[in-house]
Amino acid sequence: MNEWAMRLLRWRLARRLEENALTELLRAPMPRRSLPFADTEFLCLDIETTGLDPRTAEMLSVGWVVIRQARVELGTATSLLVRPDGNVGHSATVHGLTDTQCESGLEIHDVLARTFQALHGRALVVHYSGLDKALLDRFSLALFGGPVPVPLVDTLALERQRRERRHHVNEQQSLRLADLRRAYHLPVYGQHNCLTDAIATAELLLAMVATHGDVNRTRLGDLVV
Repeated sequence: MNEWAMRLLRWRLARRLEENALTELLRAPMPRRSLPFADTEFLCLDIETTGLDPRTAEMLSVGWVVIRQARVELGTATSLLVRPDGNVGHSATVHGLTDTQCESGLEIHDVLARTFQALHGRALVVHYSGLDKALLDRFSLALFGGPVPVPLVDTLALERQRRERRHHVNEQQSLRLADLRRAYHLPVYGQHNCLTDAIATAELLLAMVATHGDVNRTRLGDLVV
């Protein structure tokens, strides 16, 4: 979706929906795609879930950190537990979150409201929008009446596009977050913790921009999917 189509969608949704956390986000400033990377604020986000199908998975935790002036602002790091409708099931073996831990989490409505507040004036960064962004849209539609139209940067999609342009596509090369971090000579972090993965995604985006572009010449529009 181009910038003007997104602005029109935000305006229409804000007019149609009742006042809620989503309409506040829709009326907030949206960064222009012409903004230089260094002048753009990004919210790097990761979600731990009960599964990999965005149509059925439940959110268990949400973590984010802000990139500001081309730096990861660790003081903005936030992690929220979500109280799911069902149980954690076998996904606990992946992320380590138990039913007992999640029982102390926040309602998904409140978690989304805080997430939307953090997105004001910022672009969203995820690693694989097919899960994280799809989950945000699904729950936002159910709870607030509309999707989440924000400028979206997907580090997985960016790397795939770069390889396709250079004809370096190799199906054996993984585009997983940990593997791409190794490819960009970033340190190895533990996986499947929402805040750690959000910070890892933020660092990966900075490394990608520094390696293949320039923070002063790269613009938000060069990165959005």
